[in-house]
Amino acid sequence: MLFPSVAIASTAALAKGLFLGYPDKVVPDGKLTHKEQAVVAACAEALFPNNGPIPISAKEARLVLYMERYLGRLPEGQARLVRLLFWFVEHGPWLFGPKRSRFSSLSVEERIAVLESMRTSPIYFRRIAFLSMRTMLTMGYLSDPRVSTAMRMKANTNPFNLGDA
Repeated sequence: MLFPSVAIASTAALAKGLFLGYPDKVVPDGKLTHKEQAVVAACAEALFPNNGPIPISAKEARLVLYMERYLGRLPEGQARLVRLLFWFVEHGPWLFGPKRSRFSSLSVEERIAVLESMRTSPIYFRRIAFLSMRTMLTMGYLSDPRVSTAMRMKANTNPFNLGDA
């Protein structure tokens, strides 16, 4: 009689950990799920925090909206891989630590520690996952005109002076 109770409790805990408890969508009509938007927001907040060296936060730069649009432009197969990347980042701490919890439920400091462990991991796939997330979010962050202004960046569409480029 104990085994069925343990199995039911374990299944319920697994379902909650995988699918439930995510905040409302930042982009209500977006194609990303609640979970995917939460992962993007959590990762972006760790990489581009409110009190970071650039005065524009990830939330202000609307990185969840950027990722919605970015994913919409990808071919279906590549979009599926990006969604798997979100899943891997979200559930990676359960497998690799340092905390055995979902990425999006960790504090900002704990998320930074997870990202650092991914960046320096001896496991190649974890390092590539980190680089992929950081690259996509950095593209979105730098595409915000306020970030460009704060960084005093100016687009140069002809860096090699190739005539009518």
